[in-house]
Amino acid sequence: MVLSLLGAPPASSQDPLCAKREPCRVVETLDAGKDAQGRSLQVKHLSLGWADADTSADFVGRKFGPGSRKQEGSREEGQCEALEWWLVRPSQPAQLLLSVCNDGYGSAGVGEDLVTVADNRFTHEQSGGSRQRWSVSRTLQLSPLRQVIEGHRSTDGMDAEQKESGDYWDAEQLRGEVVRAAPECEPGQASLGERTLPFLPQVQVDKAYLEGGWKQAGLGACGFEAGNFLLGTQNDPKDAGLKALLVAPDTLLVEVRDNKWTGPSAKWLNDDHVELWLAPQPPQELTGCGKPAAAQLPSQWGIRVADGKVFPAFGSPRQTLQVERAELPGKQGYRMKLKLPTPFQAISVVYSDSDSGKKQERMLATSAVKFGRPETLNPVRVVPPAEATCAVKNGELAVVPGPAKKTEPDVAVLRME
Repeated sequence: MVLSLLGAPPASSQDPLCAKREPCRVVETLDAGKDAQGRSLQVKHLSLGWADADTSADFVGRKFGPGSRKQEGSREEGQCEALEWWLVRPSQPAQLLLSVCNDGYGSAGVGEDLVTVADNRFTHEQSGGSRQRWSVSRTLQLSPLRQVIEGHRSTDGMDAEQKESGDYWDAEQLRGEVVRAAPECEPGQASLGERTLPFLPQVQVDKAYLEGGWKQAGLGACGFEAGNFLLGTQNDPKDAGLKALLVAPDTLLVEVRDNKWTGPSAKWLNDDHVELWLAPQPPQELTGCGKPAAAQLPSQWGIRVADGKVFPAFGSPRQTLQVERAELPGKQGYRMKLKLPTPFQAISVVYSDSDSGKKQERMLATSAVKFGRPETLNPVRVVPPAEATCAVKNGELAVVPGPAKKTEPDVAVLRME
């Protein structure tokens, strides 16, 4: 936890990073593991005294210049604590990772900067606020330099239950979620309670995969694996599996696996089928109080696995889906390419498994879908190519990280918005 460090005994300021920048001292030097070539990485933490909160705004996110700061005493009105963290690497200039000036970050004056350094990782969490408390956490990979994780949290400081909302995204795994605390609803309105909404990623793939490569190569680590059982349980790991991945704003790939297939029959609901839900608004922006408005309602389609036939369901959607199918080796499952009606900002995919062919026995979904409730669908996370793409490796899709961050040595890699 980075609290005020200015009361600590003076340390040497002879480090080159402090040259001609008094007051400046190295608070600590932290081991950050090694780079890909086996060379040691270090992070140096600098304290640069108290600065004027207004003028320091020009330096936050950059190297603090000389002067206009003082070392002694405690923070006064209009002042902030200037801090920097630098990455030190052999045979390369030191790189500024983060510069902040802590003025309390909100009227409560309790804001903090918490930094942790691990093997090839640098994590900064900044918190602040007044009654509404907030925090932002970001993690950098140090070699090569790129941001890999970001999260946000907020709580009401006056709430005895400390209910928390927030979001989280891991760019290396293409996984994340939004959490919405149980809302305070109007009298007579039912509440959906706390909601955890996993992101369904939309990731760029190469043209060859989009046009036909998907029939041969699986979704791999890029596919979002469903883990919510809406009906039944998983008694056998080979019985019912579902992955989904958006590869364009209007194109969804679905991979279903099973050890026994049923259908087609006269009643598609009793056949093995995929259910697709789409809704026009992001689910995290809906309150979860009362019934959704007509403009918020989702649409639902059923897609029979055996023949790819599409059946309109909830909401009686007039638009249809275009479906292509490919059988997986050994009849272990099917991969489908679905052309979707747009626009939409919420989506969920469900696999309904019926071993008997007489009823739905298991329903495995990408979110904890409640029938007809758009607030329970997956939010879409559009992954920019600069962050990551997906490409075929060893017969299935793998995450390809975006290019390393490039910035001037004196410009911080992490910049608070």
